[in-house]
Amino acid sequence: MAYLKNILFFFLLFYVLNIQGQHYIGNNLVQNPSFEQYDTCPTSTGQLYLSKHWWGLSTDYYNACALPNGMSVPLNFCGFQYAHTGVAYAGFINYFHTPSFPNFDTYMEAIKNELKDSLIKNKHYCVNYYISLTEYTYNYSSLFNSYFIYDSIGAMFSTNRVQDSISTILCDSCPKFSRSIANTDTINWLKISGYVIAKGGEKYLTIGKFNIMDWQNYNNSYSQFYVYIDDVSVCECSFEFSLGKDTTLCEGETLILNPNIPNAIYTWQDSSHATTYTVTKPGTYWVRAYFPEYDITTSSSINITYDGDCLKIPNIFTPNNDNINDYFVIQNSEGWDIDLQVYDRWGVIVYKDTNYKNNWDGKCKGKDLADGTYYYIIKATNQLSGFEKQYHGSVMILR
Repeated sequence: MAYLKNILFFFLLFYVLNIQGQHYIGNNLVQNPSFEQYDTCPTSTGQLYLSKHWWGLSTDYYNACALPNGMSVPLNFCGFQYAHTGVAYAGFINYFHTPSFPNFDTYMEAIKNELKDSLIKNKHYCVNYYISLTEYTYNYSSLFNSYFIYDSIGAMFSTNRVQDSISTILCDSCPKFSRSIANTDTINWLKISGYVIAKGGEKYLTIGKFNIMDWQNYNNSYSQFYVYIDDVSVCECSFEFSLGKDTTLCEGETLILNPNIPNAIYTWQDSSHATTYTVTKPGTYWVRAYFPEYDITTSSSINITYDGDCLKIPNIFTPNNDNINDYFVIQNSEGWDIDLQVYDRWGVIVYKDTNYKNNWDGKCKGKDLADGTYYYIIKATNQLSGFEKQYHGSVMILR
């Protein structure tokens, strides 16, 4: 197969020279993700297996350690490209078609890796890798009446090794994604991102082309899509988020909803697209977050109600140790930081606590206060929104 590829490249080099005038969380599960680890330096095409943990039918391995034999980095027989990181990368024909080789009308290659661990059922996994188009990526029709608009490249996961083949890789039950490529840039690296939901037990990664119909390609078209590839990652990821628990606010209080998700595009219930939303009245609020890098949308909602007085403060308590109404208990204080100060009728402070927990038993410095009326100042701070509200009033101690 490597011999066939050499024939193809010599043919394509000649043909191109004659038509030039007419024309994307968790640990990475991929082993040797940037192709830096290798057994020996490549000496010819079809030697991706020299890069540890990678293989593929007739796929290529490029490394700066290679002699000037066409497999080095940055200069090799497919062009000139520095590695995205390090000094090595892989290369493969995503699709090849020419009327001169009718027996290889759908010639394709793919690269493969055995992951460190199997995928877990129903977990999301984000896939990222970088490709660079080579000088051998082009389309030309001698009749000018057939063409392709774009190609696609993706990733697929399987429980067993995918059989090496030069035709379309088909596995309807395998978690996979594809991304369309409409790009003629042979200088920069292009990030490809996607995600899959694991069915459970997938251990093998295949990167390549999974749908022949992605090419708008007809009988007389000379076409090839050859890419370099580097920095492959497969990480468990999650797109779920929450606006928080349903919340009751005090009259006059506002709440800023902030999903705080990097690289997301928001759409709120009123069709606005700001990164935050300020709540000023009761209702159900929701937001959709779209992640363009992975082409996925998730959402969250929250119910907001308003209460004229959030905290319910007693006007009497009876600290007589009968286990009934023995403490000064502020109702609905969950989710609030309470600063409490209590004064007698002459303005002398008899109790204070900057983090009150409903535990005042009518004592001052360990001694029972006399029955009577006392006056409080409460500063309450909502732990969720930071909203502050003060309460002033009186409470009677009656034993």
